[in-house]
Amino acid sequence: MGSAVPASMLAFDDTDSPEGMCTTYLATLVLEEFSDLDLVGLPRLVRLDPNIPWKTRGNAAVCLPLGHGRGQTRTCGEMHGKSIRCYANGSPAEPRELVKRTAEVLESMARFDCEKTNPGIVATNRRPPASLYWRAVREVVPMSDVLRILKECGGVWKGYKNRRGLIGATSAISWRPRDRTWEVIAYRSQDRFGTPREIDPESVIQMDRSTKYTFNNYDYENDHIAISPGSPCPILFGIRGDDRGELLRARGLIRGEKQDRWLVFLTNQATEDHIVKKRIGSLRTGDSARVDARVVAEPRTIPGGHVILRVSDGDEIDALFYEPSRSFRDVARALMRGDEVTLLGSVREVPRSLNVEKLLVCRLAQERVKINNPLCKRCGKRMGSMGSGQGYRCKKCGAKTPPSSAKFRNVTRTVKPGWHEPPVASRRHLHKPIRRMSRVNINKLYIRTAKSLQP
Repeated sequence: MGSAVPASMLAFDDTDSPEGMCTTYLATLVLEEFSDLDLVGLPRLVRLDPNIPWKTRGNAAVCLPLGHGRGQTRTCGEMHGKSIRCYANGSPAEPRELVKRTAEVLESMARFDCEKTNPGIVATNRRPPASLYWRAVREVVPMSDVLRILKECGGVWKGYKNRRGLIGATSAISWRPRDRTWEVIAYRSQDRFGTPREIDPESVIQMDRSTKYTFNNYDYENDHIAISPGSPCPILFGIRGDDRGELLRARGLIRGEKQDRWLVFLTNQATEDHIVKKRIGSLRTGDSARVDARVVAEPRTIPGGHVILRVSDGDEIDALFYEPSRSFRDVARALMRGDEVTLLGSVREVPRSLNVEKLLVCRLAQERVKINNPLCKRCGKRMGSMGSGQGYRCKKCGAKTPPSSAKFRNVTRTVKPGWHEPPVASRRHLHKPIRRMSRVNINKLYIRTAKSLQP
């Protein structure tokens, strides 16, 4: 069961809380503890199902490939003025010893006082099946399944409280990237934890505009630094991108308080691994889905500024655009009956709705405005309407004509076909930004012909 790896895979999860700590920061402390071992590959930051109700913050687990390195090395971080390097190849360590020593570090730092914080530590020399990751990023995985898999691959583990962190830790080890990004995370000095962060906004904007492969750096619509978290955690900032080398340069462009340490992670962020294509009738609460549908009612704005769009693919559901998504709601408001769209989002139970995270306008219906009623061909007089959809009748001679006989003008739509997304501050960790999608002509892969939605 599982495949062998050139290093021991050590993973941990569920150590933080909304009030502080961070699982990625714990990774730097664990690396300090294992100064006698080497990283054999990059540290991994793996985001799992964003709809899990008992997550602490971003539902992320960390995996460290540890062992005795050999061959070429490259820089992947820095602590105490000394470079952290990772090897291309190596040999495994002893999993039982890894768990024992990691537990000592975790127990001194984890936020056990938080009800949702239930840490887990896993180490193994055989990687669990990739199918576990795909389940964990899309649905709730039972603890019994994870414990069975750990036994089958010879894993060693330690769980705390209800041990739910074992699920995330094991799933992080099982991740084999189909798509991947990187994130360089810089951390604060411990004496600054919980105090306001000092980051120069202009340096973030300059970095954003001078790099090609980074994304989600600055929210221009809300004038907000997006690389810096709002929680009192140890992170100073995190920059995400598609080029590891460019991220190292980008980190050096940020001005502000001193970076105490930093580390580069291989991640599944911005991959949309959580999204599954589904029909509306098969949607379940908590699903993250991609739905192809047609707009069947005019959009409406409800109290609070949220916008509801009724869509159908045979079955119907309300697509919900929340107020914090700002201009994204204007795209929804500009849609009309007959428009064909692809919606990406998560399913809410009450009221049942699809909370939209990204939208592709595939095909726009033609909007026409009536200019004049038709002229009677007998009398030359302007005809009168007999009622909605019932055509026209001449008041003088009684002649009738169909509704299409009126004179119409085509209206230029304000919304354009293509992808639309909320501002940076409203995006989830797994959301694939258009800036990243633009590196391939992905619109052509998604935009369908009108036939695909014919009844």
